[in-house]
Amino acid sequence: MLENPVIQAMLNRKSMRKHKKDQPSDEVVETVARAGQQAMFASQLYSILLTRKKKAPFGAPLWFTDYSWTEHISRKWGQWDTLPDERLAEFQKPGFGLEKKP
Repeated sequence: MLENPVIQAMLNRKSMRKHKKDQPSDEVVETVARAGQQAMFASQLYSILLTRKKKAPFGAPLWFTDYSWTEHISRKWGQWDTLPDERLAEFQKPGFGLEKKP
C-alpha cells in the first residue's frame, strides 16, 4: 500500500467520544474550522457551532454538523418536515448559544 502523510492522517482519523472540560482557544477553533473547510464535504451545506458561555451541547464546545446527515437522521426520526427555525429553537432552549445569521 502506498503511504504518505495525507494517507496516514486519513487512516489514523478517529471520531471523538470523550471531551475535555477545558475550552479550545480561538486559535484552535479557527485552525480546525479552516481545515474542515478544505475537506471533501466542504461544498456541502454544514454548520460549525461554538459555545463558550453555557454548557456545551453533547459535551463538545465545538460541534460540526453537515445538513445531509441532519436530513438523513431527521427523516429517520420523522422530523424532517419541521421548519428549520423550529429545529433551531429546540437547541436554543437548553442554552446552546445559537444565533441566526442573516
